[in-house]
Amino acid sequence: MHAHRPVSSLIEHLVYDEAARTLLVTFRAGRRYLYRDVPHATYDALVAAPSVGSYFNAAVRDRFECAPADGRRRYPLDERAA
Repeated sequence: MHAHRPVSSLIEHLVYDEAARTLLVTFRAGRRYLYRDVPHATYDALVAAPSVGSYFNAAVRDRFECAPADGRRRYPLDERAA
């Protein structure tokens, strides 16, 4: 499991589960969505992008099946969150 808190005006927190190939996105507005069947390379490119919000809109939003995520769960941040 990988977690990342990007510097972004759109996204507050990202959590990627490599085994399940799911990406949990928490938006600054408070909504949380779970994206399914996301390749690890897409997550890597997302956290490395100069603009996380722009990359998310271009490469993730409307490209993967998603559903609202219920509940609130905390994950530790990995080394990429520095």
